[in-house]
Amino acid sequence: MITDRLRLVLPVTGLALLGLFTPALARFEDRSQTQTTVPDSPLSVDDAVKLGLKHNPQVAAGLAGVAASLATYHSLGVPVPVTIGASRVNGTSTAPTLTGTTSDTIVDVSGTLDTSGQRRYQAAGANATYKATHFTFLETLLSLEQQIRDAYWSLAAAEAQEQIASVSLHEAQRIYDLTVTQEKAGASPRGDVVRSSIDVANAKQTLLTAQGAHKSALIVFDNLLALPQQTQAKLSVSLSDDSAPVPSIGVPSVKDLDRLAKESRPLLKSAEEQARAAKYAVLQAQSSRLPDFNVMYQRSVEQQVDALTLSISLPLFDFGGISQTVRAAKEQRKQAEAQKLQAEQQVAQQIAQAYSDLQVAVESASSYKKEILEPSVSLLDMAKLGYQQGATGILPVIDAESTIRNARVGYINTLLAIYKAQDELLSAVGKMPETSMKAK
Repeated sequence: MITDRLRLVLPVTGLALLGLFTPALARFEDRSQTQTTVPDSPLSVDDAVKLGLKHNPQVAAGLAGVAASLATYHSLGVPVPVTIGASRVNGTSTAPTLTGTTSDTIVDVSGTLDTSGQRRYQAAGANATYKATHFTFLETLLSLEQQIRDAYWSLAAAEAQEQIASVSLHEAQRIYDLTVTQEKAGASPRGDVVRSSIDVANAKQTLLTAQGAHKSALIVFDNLLALPQQTQAKLSVSLSDDSAPVPSIGVPSVKDLDRLAKESRPLLKSAEEQARAAKYAVLQAQSSRLPDFNVMYQRSVEQQVDALTLSISLPLFDFGGISQTVRAAKEQRKQAEAQKLQAEQQVAQQIAQAYSDLQVAVESASSYKKEILEPSVSLLDMAKLGYQQGATGILPVIDAESTIRNARVGYINTLLAIYKAQDELLSAVGKMPETSMKAK
């Protein structure tokens, strides 16, 4: 049964779990060998998300990528390195040493001043790349969370369908035994027995199919949570109750969802940082035309003589190499800006589709419950009553059992569509908007 507590819980998004991962960037630990421990208590969808985001190898790989990008930025963000050297010089009368003698020991300190700005722009670009990698990692978390949620609800639906198939087989077997008994007593024709036996065989096939679907759903769920295969986690929900109400999810308008996505969706922020990195690449390429100053200080250890050398390096004849580098950087910037626009259009399309899917799923489930499931329950009750009073044979009961079985499975699928549409909306926006879920 879907409890009221579940229907009122808002999903915990990957963005909300960011605090679990940000500190790990500074002290990254390899969690790829860590085995997930399944709690003994029933597992809620939010618990499943937390386990998956903690142990799934995609998270470890993403953390490593962000840490590597951050280290690259730090390597370029430090001041220009200073080189210290020492050399023993032997000169001649025509090639004296720094002090004019024929031999000496020279200590030198040298460095390059980033007057052109190339290193500065390179560091700024690396910082933007690090931020883009960071937001890409968050997008991975968001996608992984949707997969876990979908797998959770798919597993819950598969368990419910297997349970329904098992109950249906039990009922079909009971009716078959009853028809056999009545045939022996001369109260039921042979045709009813044959028809009932066929219904038992169909119920067995349905149960086998449901068991296979349950195993497949469990394999996907265990893989996403990094669980050993065939680990049977206990879910805190059941979708097999006929009286389970249809969740009604109120969400903002598409316009408000678009605005919320611009604030929250990591994909958009990653595209923006990639465009910024491309802009710095253009500035870096253009600054390669400017001069850099080199400074060298030399000191004789033996004669206590100092020398300071200032030099400038300026590309005069590059044969068009710099121009082509600048051109390539500008084209890459155009590409990044176009990809940013494409990402905005993609997110807008995802939101519109998710919004539509959610509205259709809720309406479909409500209609299915009222127009198919509830009448099927009434039909079965009437068929059983008519059979008990001798007004009808066993065939109406068999047909009603088949009808209610299909209706229950169909209703579970409509509930599954609602939860998957909600997950789709979560992934499209970047976080779950303020919603109110109530029974309808």
